[in-house]
Order: sequence, then C-alpha cells, then structure tokens
Amino acid sequence: MQKLEVASKALDLRLKLLHGEKMSLRELEGKIILLNFFAYRCEICRKESSAFDKLGGELKDKGVVFLNVATEGKERDLLTFMEEFHISSPILMDKKGSVARAYQVFGHHQTFFINREGRIIGKSFGIGIWTSPNMKRVLEHLVASPDKPVSGKMRSFPF
Repeated sequence: MQKLEVASKALDLRLKLLHGEKMSLRELEGKIILLNFFAYRCEICRKESSAFDKLGGELKDKGVVFLNVATEGKERDLLTFMEEFHISSPILMDKKGSVARAYQVFGHHQTFFINREGRIIGKSFGIGIWTSPNMKRVLEHLVASPDKPVSGKMRSFPF
C-alpha cells in the first residue's frame, strides 16, 4: 500500500451499477471510499474479492463504502462473478475504460483510498490483505478522524 504524500481531489465518476441505476462519487460525499478497480478474469482480483467484500461488510455501518469498478466484462459475466465470490459491494461498470484512464489505472487490482473530504490519500496495487491487522488499523484511523481536513503532508497516517 502506498501513502500519498500530498492528497489529491478524487475525480467524480458516474457509472452504471450492475442492476441498472447510476452512481457517482459525489453522492457519497462525507463517506470514506475504497475504490477498487478489477477485472473479473484476473486471478489476483478473484483471490482478493471475497476478503475486500468481507471488510466492506464489517465497516459499512461506520461510513465506509467499498466500490468495485469493473474494467472489463459484460453484465452477465459480472453477475456470475458476483454470485461465485459472494460479492455484496456495489459493482460499477467502466465499459469504455474512461474512469480507469482518468485514475491512471494501468492493469487491474488497484484500489484508491478516498477520505471524507473526497481526497485520495493512498492507493494499493496487487493483492491487498484486506483483513490484515494493519489494513484494519489504517481504516480505523480514517473512521476515527471524521473532522480532520486532509491537505499537504500525511504524517499521521499509520502505514
């Protein structure tokens, strides 16, 4: 996991959810967001999907939203993936890859950590150990700091 020394404003996105309606980051203002870009055929993405979703379930009542952005696949493929891995977190479809390009995602399994002020404060590449004690500490820190604006250096972030 990489901590960003300077937090940057998260770009808003407006993508279709698997079940039809659209969602944007702006609608989630004031929440902590983990924005996970994945490909349903990617082995690493498949391995980490259940743990990512499990952690999302544990933190949903604390103002943390876990979002999956599919960088490939048709709706039926993603529904099969969702059922196979018991995913309950929303899956958004980036059919044209425009959001992935805007976030400079080159490949799969990248996750962006967005604080309550809508700023990207960290990102993860590859297999994330979503249920590890360290990851839980990072997220607990974000949850416990709801009123601290984040700008400049991120010295107090626990990773």
